[in-house]
Amino acid sequence: MKTSQLKSILLGIGLACAGGLTALAQTTVPGTFKHITIDGSFADWTGVPLAYTAAVGAANAIQYENVYIANDQTNLYIRFTLYSPRAAFANSFDNIFIDADNATGTGYAVGGLGSEMLIQWGGGYQEKSGGFNEGGINNLGWNIAGSADSTDFELVISLGATYAADSTPVFSSSTLSLLLEGDNTSYANSEFVPTGGGFVYTLVSTPPPPTSDSTLISLNNTSWQVNASGTDLGTNWLDQAYDDTAAGWTAGTGLFGYTPSPASYPAIHTALAGGPSTYYFRTHFQWTNEVANVAFVVTNYLSDGAVYYLNGHEMRRIRLAEGGVAFGSAATGTNFPAGRADVFGLDASGLEPAAIGDNILEVETHQAPASSAEMVFGLSLKAATQFPALVVSTNLPANQSVFAGDAATFTSEVMGSGPLVYQWYFNGTNAIAGATASTYTIPFVLTNDVGTYSLQVSNSFSVATTRAASLTVSNIPVVITTEPVSQIALEGNPATLSVSATGTPVIRYQWLLGGNPIPGATNATYYLASSYGTNAGVYQVVVSNPASTTNSSLVNLTVLLNTIPPNIIAISTTPNQILVTFSKPVEAATAGNIANYSVTPGVTVLSATPNPGNPAQVTLTTGVGLDFGTVYTLKVNGVKDVFGNLAHVSGQFARAITIDGSFGDWSGITPVFSTDAPSAAVNAADFKEVYVYNDANNYYFRVTLWADLTAGHFPTFVNMFFDTDNDAGTGYSAIGSDMLIQSGYSYQQKDGGIGNGLVDGFGINGLNWLCLPQVPGTNFEFQISKTATFGEDGSMVFSTNGFKFLFQGMNPSFQVQDQAPNNGLIAYTNLITATVAPLPLGQVAMFPLPGRQVALVWDAPGILQQSPALTGAVWTNLPSATSPYVVPATDAQQFFRLTQ
Repeated sequence: MKTSQLKSILLGIGLACAGGLTALAQTTVPGTFKHITIDGSFADWTGVPLAYTAAVGAANAIQYENVYIANDQTNLYIRFTLYSPRAAFANSFDNIFIDADNATGTGYAVGGLGSEMLIQWGGGYQEKSGGFNEGGINNLGWNIAGSADSTDFELVISLGATYAADSTPVFSSSTLSLLLEGDNTSYANSEFVPTGGGFVYTLVSTPPPPTSDSTLISLNNTSWQVNASGTDLGTNWLDQAYDDTAAGWTAGTGLFGYTPSPASYPAIHTALAGGPSTYYFRTHFQWTNEVANVAFVVTNYLSDGAVYYLNGHEMRRIRLAEGGVAFGSAATGTNFPAGRADVFGLDASGLEPAAIGDNILEVETHQAPASSAEMVFGLSLKAATQFPALVVSTNLPANQSVFAGDAATFTSEVMGSGPLVYQWYFNGTNAIAGATASTYTIPFVLTNDVGTYSLQVSNSFSVATTRAASLTVSNIPVVITTEPVSQIALEGNPATLSVSATGTPVIRYQWLLGGNPIPGATNATYYLASSYGTNAGVYQVVVSNPASTTNSSLVNLTVLLNTIPPNIIAISTTPNQILVTFSKPVEAATAGNIANYSVTPGVTVLSATPNPGNPAQVTLTTGVGLDFGTVYTLKVNGVKDVFGNLAHVSGQFARAITIDGSFGDWSGITPVFSTDAPSAAVNAADFKEVYVYNDANNYYFRVTLWADLTAGHFPTFVNMFFDTDNDAGTGYSAIGSDMLIQSGYSYQQKDGGIGNGLVDGFGINGLNWLCLPQVPGTNFEFQISKTATFGEDGSMVFSTNGFKFLFQGMNPSFQVQDQAPNNGLIAYTNLITATVAPLPLGQVAMFPLPGRQVALVWDAPGILQQSPALTGAVWTNLPSATSPYVVPATDAQQFFRLTQ
């Protein structure tokens, strides 16, 4: 997210011209109470009116099209469509400004409203005091659904959001205004939706719960629109705005149809002519209450098959196959016995597409083959507040048979007035812990899961239990798919043997050494942290599962003796200490003996302290201070490794800077910038001192601050401008900046733009940025590489023997509070650093192996090379070779060496 800080400051610049547009007309949006799930499907937006349609915006911006707004008791919901696909809110080119009190005189002035909160990249930022991004927002509840290749998105914002600064609520009024904003890729405002003044939206209070049962659709007295013309209406007839009074439609009350056995059904009120295979029905009902804990009970009379829709969204189908339903689709059967009523429910979640106000129930009936002698349809819909728990389908949950290791899901169809309590049982009486939903899934079936599963559903009126579904499990014998492989390990180094197998879970493993089980070696991988001679031998693994047992092939672990003495692989310094890192762990007694070390010129070793956390490191304390620019030689004689090998090695070093979050190595370096007193900086980096140093590879910086930051830690909200070619006439602004580092991210500026590396896609390559410590404080150090290049053309960033720079400390609103220096730039000229010889190469040892092979073992540093001859040798790097390296058998002679 740190990259967004540059985007945010650019956004702030781009919006400066938008502030103060307070006289623009506002767009009032009718409030809609709706429970909406942010899942990328939009059925639950049914009934929410269109708030606004925007004109086509600029092609290089987000291009908002349609906007919808709704709320429930806890959240504000926004849905928007786009003219072209875009990953909305995946970058800061799209933003939401919310005037939470609908008062243009408070908050940050933008687009005709006074924004208290900005949402950018899915994060919330306080603006209630009039500044752009004054701090964070807690409990934003942000979620957005919709993909980069889509044009339809929905998002949620919690009405319980609070300001991080003081924990007060963001939404302090029932009426708010909001503005969708889109920038182009240069962060200039491209469009406001609406064009100005924002949407004014008044939150709708939670509807009251119903106090008693109510009939929404009656079997005999509700008027339906019916189409029995035999014409394919496609899907248009499901739209809420569809005209169902046009030709082909008639009105009537249930029951509908014709039947040869009228005594079996309630009386048919509206006779329909035979002939068509498909009939269409539409009726309206009003709903003005909360849906929670209400059972919506359908009592349905149907001779053949049908699909049931609520506001255009399918709710249920009876005696019709899964998949698409076409005009000519036939029902899978007829009602038996004739006249039997189907009773099913739509609970609160099932009725979620229902809107407060007018709703439409739509039914499409289909005849079964050879059933033209009868067509009957009619239903009632009742909203019940005291409906007992009822098992709707006696066929669920269904029996299942799976392979062990697969998943199994049991489903049910139950109904009743809420709250409903669910509990699944195993083998009739054993309650399954945590299985308290209408479905139950076993993600990884094992043989001990065999049995029966049933669901008990209850409410305050009754308890009902579904059928018991049986689960059977089939076993697959275990098969080894990847055999273990023989290994060669160096004494003291790790070794790993592994096997892969498939089959019925649970698969079990037991590793053997010399035919004997290894205690605790019961995983697919057998790992030795350190290998010794006692670990060498013949290994095998026994693999088993409930169906079978099998043995792997026999493999060998060969352990080579560690005979190479320790080498020096790194030396770092502070003024009075030398940290020596060996190529392997060393013995504490000899490593702590000062007689085994000498340092020239003129340095006395006072103490040698092994590092208990890293047995390959020793800290030497010196009697005199080490100077910058002097090349020293360290000789080690008599230090043993843990295998008894004696070190006789020397290496050169010079005092240098190491970025490790400690600052002893900066002793003796004079700051290039310092101040005598704090500035007036508020909630921003207030620079006290700046130090610079370089070696052959990097520039090193140390920054001390007068006070700790309150928002993050250095370098958060810090701009670092570098004139790397010492030419004020090139780069960004009067300072001639060629490179900007902001919050540790680097951007090219040599072409003159503040962030053209970001906007045009040109960053800095090979910066080698490292800044420590990564916690709040007042003392920090960082490095950047002298060999960094511009992403645009690959040219060197640092092209002269020095550079000029300027550091800025900003508050979270991206306002500059302090800078070093206050005027002009700091100039730095490269130091000529001491030339230090490379540390000594490691040594190579050779071990014979069976089958005319040999193994090469070596210590760092060095790359293994191979040549067929010494005279006129052509050496080839073997960069992928690791120690130990088994030389392929060949009749030709081969030579090997280590090189830097």
